[in-house]
Amino acid sequence: MLAFFNGLPARLRAVARMVPPGSRLADIGTDHAYLPIYLVTSGRCPRVIAVEKKWGPYRRALAAVANAGLQERVEVRLGDGFAPLKPGEVDTVTITGLGALTQQDILTTGAAVRQALRRLILQPQGEAGPLRRFLATIGWCLEEEELVYEGGHYYFIMAAGQGESPAYSDVEWRFGPLLLRRRHPLLGVYLLQSMEKLNAARRQLLNAKSERARARLVEVDRQLEDIREVLAWLQDSAK
Repeated sequence: MLAFFNGLPARLRAVARMVPPGSRLADIGTDHAYLPIYLVTSGRCPRVIAVEKKWGPYRRALAAVANAGLQERVEVRLGDGFAPLKPGEVDTVTITGLGALTQQDILTTGAAVRQALRRLILQPQGEAGPLRRFLATIGWCLEEEELVYEGGHYYFIMAAGQGESPAYSDVEWRFGPLLLRRRHPLLGVYLLQSMEKLNAARRQLLNAKSERARARLVEVDRQLEDIREVLAWLQDSAK
């Protein structure tokens, strides 16, 4: 089982570590069902529901579960988001590899299922800040955060439970309040690379004349100032 765990993508290993032992879990957008297979074979979850809305990935998940001989412990369901689930059927949900807006839509349309959960574990593709804010608006509070670098990309992973969220600053929402609190070792490198990309975008925007470009330039400058502020804080705290 250790070999299988090591074969999981790093982002899924980080997700697995956030799953409370004994959870009744559903994995939304399961694709090959690698995460559900690991969770049951490792003993972390007694049973997992793997949900996939597209026919091709659904069939791949069925085949992977059958090859592992886990049909009695991993149930693969075809459907969109929380639609294949009943309220109270699971207490933990993982959603990985989907865009932040898609994840927000799933959590909004599946409110009845969501309200019966104890933990959400989310790994959005792209920017994570809006998803952090969204969780607070629907009554969820960040409990854990992780940052993973894999295959040339950074992945933000968050676990949340029901409860009132602290009133974080804009910078905390954007970069992750718990990552900042931990002074996560990858955060500084991530910020430096983000600064390089923003500076490249800024150079192009300086030559643009449209109103939209000028508005974007203002936003880029604000983001650069936020990054400089956090980098200075990280440097001072390391002394």
